[in-house]
Amino acid sequence: MVDASHEAFDGNVAITRKIVDMAHACGVPVEGELGYVAGVEGEDAEKHPGEVIYTSVDEAKAYVDQTRVDFLAVSVGTVHGRMKGKPVLDFDRLQQINEALNIPLVIHGGTGLSDEQFSKLIANGVSKINYYTALADAAGSKMRANVDADDRCGYTGIVSGIQDAIRAEVERCMVNWGSAGQADEVLAVSEAWQPVHHVIIFNTDADDAQVAHVLSEGQKILSRIPGVRRVVTGNAVQENEKYKFTWLIEFVHESVIDSYRDHPDHVAFADKLFRPIAGDRLSIDYTEN
Repeated sequence: MVDASHEAFDGNVAITRKIVDMAHACGVPVEGELGYVAGVEGEDAEKHPGEVIYTSVDEAKAYVDQTRVDFLAVSVGTVHGRMKGKPVLDFDRLQQINEALNIPLVIHGGTGLSDEQFSKLIANGVSKINYYTALADAAGSKMRANVDADDRCGYTGIVSGIQDAIRAEVERCMVNWGSAGQADEVLAVSEAWQPVHHVIIFNTDADDAQVAHVLSEGQKILSRIPGVRRVVTGNAVQENEKYKFTWLIEFVHESVIDSYRDHPDHVAFADKLFRPIAGDRLSIDYTEN
């Protein structure tokens, strides 16, 4: 989730697109934000004045086209924190954005809305609702009740039951918003997140010092490529093995196979350092069973 909505439109696009490119290369979807939702999470919104900047349909379409975000957080009248008075939401604007984009929409500043407002948000494309303040308030109410019941209680007594209080509010929201009981349906269309092992075995006529240099440089360079979890090198244990040296490079996701192959740092290392000494090599990408 990246929020560059405080930037001008072009700056927001540039920052978001940079993160999208990196995240998509690792198989990770991205939520961007357009418009301005006033306030600060967990605090009264009137303490943090700022004009709400509504998301426009035309800018939303241009933003999604240029950034390729998977989710878009929009501003249609909510605020972070506790709101003074009843929020008035621009559902017509939300409907137009939803019809223009056809991607999951996100609402920041979900605390303080009525059940009817939540239902209308969801009916108009909202699939994620940020809901911090109400949960923090549930925890705070439980803590105050614990102190009222025993004003000499220590830390463990003060925080006793907080998880249950938050759990009850989360369950209430899930039931009201229609997400309760959907686990089987979600799992049916979900793919398991599987890391990929990129294995290279090779022989070389280079001397030991040159091989050590290439392997050392490779560990430093390749480990910095987005999506690479770790880089391990090794020598064959048995002297008579067909291949003497190996790389084990762990990717976080299958998408990294392509992005790693085309990454300029990998291309430069492979072309200038590795391939010149490792003409006899095999490589394979595999996942664990």
